[in-house]
Amino acid sequence: MLTVKKIVQLSEGMENIALVAVVIAKSDPRLFKTADGTSVASMARGVLTLTLRDSERDTINCTVWAAADIIVRYDETISIGDVLDVQKPQVNASFYGRSEQYSPRVTSPFSLTVNEQAAGNQIAHHAGGPDPYLSSLIRMPLVRPEETIPLADLVASGAGCSGETFNVLAVVRSVRPARQIRIARRNESRAFREVVLMDQSHAGVLLKLWSAAYIRWADRWQPLATVLLIVDVRTEYSEYHRSVGLTIDRKTIIIQDPNIPQVVARLLRHAKDVPMQTVDVACSLSTGTIDPATINTVMTVQQILDRSGGTGSQITEEDQFTALCYAVITRLDLDGPGSRTISHRCGHCQTFVARRSPFCPKEDCPGFRTPPVLESFFDLTVDLTDHTGTLVGCRMVSAVAETVLRCDVTSFERKTEQQRTALKWMYLLDRCAVRLVVKRRTATRFQQLFSIVGCTLIDPLEVESKLKVY
Repeated sequence: MLTVKKIVQLSEGMENIALVAVVIAKSDPRLFKTADGTSVASMARGVLTLTLRDSERDTINCTVWAAADIIVRYDETISIGDVLDVQKPQVNASFYGRSEQYSPRVTSPFSLTVNEQAAGNQIAHHAGGPDPYLSSLIRMPLVRPEETIPLADLVASGAGCSGETFNVLAVVRSVRPARQIRIARRNESRAFREVVLMDQSHAGVLLKLWSAAYIRWADRWQPLATVLLIVDVRTEYSEYHRSVGLTIDRKTIIIQDPNIPQVVARLLRHAKDVPMQTVDVACSLSTGTIDPATINTVMTVQQILDRSGGTGSQITEEDQFTALCYAVITRLDLDGPGSRTISHRCGHCQTFVARRSPFCPKEDCPGFRTPPVLESFFDLTVDLTDHTGTLVGCRMVSAVAETVLRCDVTSFERKTEQQRTALKWMYLLDRCAVRLVVKRRTATRFQQLFSIVGCTLIDPLEVESKLKVY
């Protein structure tokens, strides 16, 4: 006869007990060949670690040993959030088990071991039907919001925090497709997935998923709607991107949509207000978030390219910087067929609306289902050239373009082709003082953004006194 126990009631050496708990984390299975090298699944052995919870406070790790085919079946049928019956486990003090250093931190001083070779040892889905209380524990936070660290602090730490673990609370900004990565030192392929996280302090930090369980779970994460509380996530510094990213390892626990309503609601409100598309970011910068009068650092085109992540010694870890560039405008498409001069945004939420669609792309906007009133704005592509090179594809949008062109969208649309051409040649091939906000290419943003926030014709004598050789 088995006695049902709670995690808090366990003691070392207990026998003939059963535990009912919900799975809050699981490892990938590890399979081992037999001593003679046999790899037949029914003869080889395997191990799987589950982290269980049966109250708001109590958690424990459970290591399951069995034949490889049974371990594979457990991995395929047991998911995070499942309620399990654990029968006749061995109860050991955690400090005797070396595997504890590779498992999530738990509150119990003990660990469970289930060995399918022992009589009566087994683990199965709960036989008593749904348990609302245990199922609700999957959303109970393991740490308080005050014990999490803002993403911006991790990014600011740079390589100094690489390899350390932290708690973070963030919104899923995007979920990228799963793909296979070949591991050269093992000569094998491994599943891999990237998720972009954001919070109120930073617009995007990359989270890498290597566990098959988490890769599958990420299919259910909704961009800008799913909040993750990640306990003991490991930081990694990328020399390629020159930025900090996050990685899930065997010690990490993820709580999806944690039951902290006010904090979650505040995060989601912020996420919905952050510009996502490149043109939305450019529009945000053009609305006065950065005062052009404060941009006085003179840089050549080559210096801008170097600092934004091209080549040279000026590459930095900052997400953006500003520059005053004395350059000639060599591209300003205001006339002719196919020139893109005007774009549209939703009248409700100010989000960019593609030309081919009458609907707003934001699902929570009224314009997602009913075509909204569209607002027109300037969206110009500009090339800048000086003696060191060319900045291709700078964006000049909205109010900044209106100031430079000295007309609004309505009056521009009334102009003839000849008038538009004359307007273009007011600036084309003339030396200008161009104030830029540069967004670097990062792990979460694949393209650089050169946003023009100020542009004026400049006196040649001023250019001569301030122009840099490099």
